[in-house]
Amino acid sequence: MQRTLPRTLLLVALLGCDPFGHWPYNNSSDIEESLWDDAVVSASDGVYVRLPRARSLVRVQDSGDVAVVDLDGATPERLIASPSGDEVLVFAKWPECKDDDPDIEMVSDCPEEELSYNAELAVVAGGKRLSYSSIPGHMNAVAFSGDGRTAVAYLDYEQDADLTVDGLVDLTEVVFIPLGGGETSSVSIGFSPNNILFSDDNTKAVIMSRSKVVVVSLETYEVLVEYPLTLDADQVVSPSDAVLTPDGAYALVSIEDSSLLYQLDLENYSIDIEDLDGVPADLAVDDGTDATLIVYDSLAQIDVFDHDTFELLEPVDLDDPATGILLGNGFAVIYNDRGGSHDVYRYDLDTTELTEYVVDNPLDSMMLSDDGTFGVAVLTPEGTSGSGLDAYQDQRWGLAVLELLDDDAVSLVVESQPVGMALVEQEQTTFALVLMDGLDTLLQVDLASPSQAAQIDLPSPPTSIGAMPDGRFIITHEASLGELSFLDPVTGEPTTVGGFASYGLLEEEVLPRRNTSDSDE
Repeated sequence: MQRTLPRTLLLVALLGCDPFGHWPYNNSSDIEESLWDDAVVSASDGVYVRLPRARSLVRVQDSGDVAVVDLDGATPERLIASPSGDEVLVFAKWPECKDDDPDIEMVSDCPEEELSYNAELAVVAGGKRLSYSSIPGHMNAVAFSGDGRTAVAYLDYEQDADLTVDGLVDLTEVVFIPLGGGETSSVSIGFSPNNILFSDDNTKAVIMSRSKVVVVSLETYEVLVEYPLTLDADQVVSPSDAVLTPDGAYALVSIEDSSLLYQLDLENYSIDIEDLDGVPADLAVDDGTDATLIVYDSLAQIDVFDHDTFELLEPVDLDDPATGILLGNGFAVIYNDRGGSHDVYRYDLDTTELTEYVVDNPLDSMMLSDDGTFGVAVLTPEGTSGSGLDAYQDQRWGLAVLELLDDDAVSLVVESQPVGMALVEQEQTTFALVLMDGLDTLLQVDLASPSQAAQIDLPSPPTSIGAMPDGRFIITHEASLGELSFLDPVTGEPTTVGGFASYGLLEEEVLPRRNTSDSDE
């Protein structure tokens, strides 16, 4: 084992602000009363923003152009970008009045007992609604096939535990939506389906639900096979994680609070069960070595499950347990973001060589650059019994940059808690942009030279940060009428657009699609 100790640098941004200050976020629990939702979605043609009070969706571009997207009277509820970034999927609802009195034109005119709402999922691109599909109103999440041609809508209860629904609800179904056009298909899977995988050839979806795994054809949307995870109707077996082997022939399924690993043969109906040494914390499949990596939050080891022999190889010992796996090109980054550990490991998948990095504070979160050159971790404060600079660093938030090809680690101290971070690669340079609590200045870090961080002044305090498909950052700000900054990490110059939340604010809600069974396309 090669052990690499870090260099320690102090990076303190002196911005003249109270480092312990706090300020309100637009994405609070009271978002329905806000003019805009800062959970924006970046697409190839601009940034899409929900305006809850105006019941509208707008597209904002860095030129300052703001356009309202015509959803035919539907109110956007949630936005999700497609994997390509070319489309935005919009969960929406629209009001319907059963009373056909022609004098009823506004939603407020409709008697309460005659008013109902319909749910749909719209596909938006280029500022226009291209298509839409009716879906059950309780669905709030989407999984995409690898080729981006099929979306599967389902209920993610953990994402919205306060979700309320009206009428009859089928909690066993998912809806398959062909994004290129065509009819949707509703398929009954099992209670609470919420983990969806796709074969590499994009011909099958493997869907986990309580005590059951179902394989569905993406060509016909027919159920090909069902795998019961228990034969005892009184026993509940809930999958916690699942992966597909690279050839798509097997699914490996871990179970909540269990050391059992189910091996499901997707071509020849059979189930094998492996009893692991503990309850898995994370699974990851490596295509190159055709193996699954397994880590445990209670065991200091990496298990490697060989897909050729379907056997566990000799465990790889660690100093501390791990909770997460990130795969790079030929290696895996192993880390623990829950147990107070200072250790991060680079595991070479071909040679099995293990390199240990020691960062100065415990990990709070971990990211890997797209090219696998850098790992970036947010470090959390910890108690200390030391003094001087050691105590200073222990008691503060930090950032660690791991140069994974050079086996080097740098730990940085930041002034305030990082509350948002994005990584972007542009012109052979990888940048991290770090948003910090209470500050209206962002840190831009060139990961190849992390000690040379730059401060970027913003027009108002930021609330969130994300990467755009074209390599720029999008930053949202604390502003009642809406404010976004488009940031090129090479120039470090933000372009800010504001005031878009006033669009349609004073318009009364008109009943759409009146006297029609659906909208006219």
